[in-house]
Order: sequence, then structure tokens, then C-alpha cells
Amino acid sequence: MAKVHGKSGSVTYTNITAATKSWTLNYTCDVDESTDWAAAATGKTFMAGVTSWTATVEAYYDNTNTAAPGDSATLTLIPTTNLKYEGTAIMTSMRVSAAVDGGVDTMTYEFQGTGALTIDTTA
Repeated sequence: MAKVHGKSGSVTYTNITAATKSWTLNYTCDVDESTDWAAAATGKTFMAGVTSWTATVEAYYDNTNTAAPGDSATLTLIPTTNLKYEGTAIMTSMRVSAAVDGGVDTMTYEFQGTGALTIDTTA
């Protein structure tokens, strides 16, 4: 498995202007049981169902951000050169974090993908 440094990563989404510091993508597939009577004695069988995906993005605070929960736009997540994850996503939440001994420093956005997630290895 090749290791890459996160410094090449990036995030784009309409109206998020802050520099981002991390992101997480969760891409899943439903699995449905498909065991028939003849196979039941040897163990259950399963088949792939429908995929879905969510993402979380942590950004540095920027008061010019106008993205808000309910917005829908293309979300692009790039971990390194030659790899890009992209799809339409609805922002489901936004959290702003502040500490008494420091400034307001982070904003965390959560997204629900709607439709297919494209994985581009030639980006």
C-alpha cells in the first residue's frame, strides 16, 4: 500500500471559502442476504445492494463562508494527485468551535451524498 502525505489534499464546495484542514469520506454499500434453501446448510450468501456516502470536512474559521445546512452542490475531495472523489452532496450540519482561551478556530461541515460518488484516478 502506497503512503501519501496529506499536504496535497483539498476540498471544494460552493460557498466554503475557508482553508480546510482535514476531511473524512465514508463510502458504504448495503448488503442483502441471498441465501437459498440448497445453500443454507453451508452458510449464508449475500449480494451487494445500493451504495451511499457521507463526508465530514474540518475547516479553519472564516466569517465569509456562506454555505449552510440544506445547501446542495458538488463536493470534491482530493487526497493526493491522481485521485479525486466527487459527487453532489447536501450539507446536513455545520459546527463552529471556539475556546475561552483562544479564538473561534474551526468549522466542521457534514454532508450526505446524493446519487453516485465518482472516483477518478486520473485527476
